[in-house]
Amino acid sequence: MHIGIIEDHQLVRDSFTKLLELQADWEVIIEACNVSQAKLAVELEQPDIFIVDISLNESETGLTFLTYLNENFPEIKTIVASMHDYEPYVSNALRLGALGYVSKRSASEELIDAVKSVALGKRYISEDVNFALNTPNSALTILTNRELEALPLLAKGFNAKQIAQKLEIMPKTAHVHKANIYSKLNVTTSFELLKIAIDAGVIQLDELT
Repeated sequence: MHIGIIEDHQLVRDSFTKLLELQADWEVIIEACNVSQAKLAVELEQPDIFIVDISLNESETGLTFLTYLNENFPEIKTIVASMHDYEPYVSNALRLGALGYVSKRSASEELIDAVKSVALGKRYISEDVNFALNTPNSALTILTNRELEALPLLAKGFNAKQIAQKLEIMPKTAHVHKANIYSKLNVTTSFELLKIAIDAGVIQLDELT
């Protein structure tokens, strides 16, 4: 597996590289200290996974690079490794396409597991970050305004055609909103979605009767 790292501290980059390359067939092919350098490198060679720090010593942050990868190389999976293990950083990174989020405080223990999970297309968030995302309202900050409008309708059992009529959008767009909501909130059933909506106060129990 080929891996890229964008991190402005040389010691951290070296530490991550040594840790990752202990795994058989894993190779760090890009080590960048800023967004400009990372963009130039990824134009030449695309890793399977990119590990991204948010806070960089320049005007452009890791979130800028996540946006760039999401728009130009969506096949590259991304993991954020940052000291900013709280909102709104976590939600913003996930909204910009990151599949993994690891606190630097636990990176040495969790980075390998994060890479393995994300390589399989699974979301991975380290336990010390999870606390911020486990509150229902903060979880919903991942959603766009349109997705927030569709959420209570989905939770109440409306289908895509009905949602399209109520929101005055195309049925195809309603299907996209549904898929995005299920993915971002990491749910697979309407019951799970309903529970999140009730816990977050998006809908009230008396609305279901």
